[in-house]
Amino acid sequence: MEYQRYYRIADITIRVESDLPITDRTFSNTLELFRVDGPRANTVTIHHHFSLPDLQEKDLGREVYRKAPWAIFQQEDGWLYLGILPDGFDEKPWVVAQFNQDHSEGHIYHPDAEAFHNGNLGSLTMFPSDQILIARLLADRKGCYLHSAGAILNGSGMLFVGHSEAGKTTTTRMLMDAAASSSHLLKVEILCDDRNIVRYRPEGWYVYGTWSHGDILEVSPASAPLRAICFLEQAGENSLTRLTDRQEITRRLLACVIKPFETADWWHKTLDLIPRIAGAVPCYLMQFDRGGAIVEKLVNMLSKDSSS
Repeated sequence: MEYQRYYRIADITIRVESDLPITDRTFSNTLELFRVDGPRANTVTIHHHFSLPDLQEKDLGREVYRKAPWAIFQQEDGWLYLGILPDGFDEKPWVVAQFNQDHSEGHIYHPDAEAFHNGNLGSLTMFPSDQILIARLLADRKGCYLHSAGAILNGSGMLFVGHSEAGKTTTTRMLMDAAASSSHLLKVEILCDDRNIVRYRPEGWYVYGTWSHGDILEVSPASAPLRAICFLEQAGENSLTRLTDRQEITRRLLACVIKPFETADWWHKTLDLIPRIAGAVPCYLMQFDRGGAIVEKLVNMLSKDSSS
């Protein structure tokens, strides 16, 4: 029987171990796209257990964050996460997780195995979202999540950044339609229509797909050099305007950083990272309607950047 599996996101390999067998039903088909055959460089291990530890009369450490559904404590040798309910409800945690200092190894304790047996889990941690762990890992690895649609266009990584209703899903569908049409010489790989990862590598900034999709189920574990970031604005015209004010770009990016928690150390690393992205990656204001004409302008913009 199989008690461990490996998954990879943003060049981070996550080894999932369990006290119970892992089957082909345990995790969702979306997560299966990110599965790899074994350990690689930069491997993180999480162990699943199916009873809660007794925390009564134990020193939990220094509390650094409390906002339902999480309370986070810093300990001498690592971190303690308690899944909590809003004030006024039973204080018994719905999950307990202990990680070492750099979050490269963690033990996650669940009250029972019901959800695990039911299967089709949408997260490797069995938390509501894996972002609580992966965002921590990224902060130590020059990366972050951005609220964005991501795609690879003719080999170039693109991010279309904006909050809900900004047009991320609309833009994703226009790209998919254009790629299916013979009227555009465009090869498109959708990374994710809602949340993507930007991370620095020695050769430059890269964008990575995630499994945290929105309305469009298509996702990919692929990555590509990040050639442009487009801030979305639905309008009655189609235009791309280059932004040059680094402070403005930084403000726009910070507004779209995914914040699964906001501890001081995480903010310090993120506030150092975002201005670097703003100064290195070309950014545009993308005004567009739903007709799809903006796609040709994106292709032309990438062609000009490539030739220059």
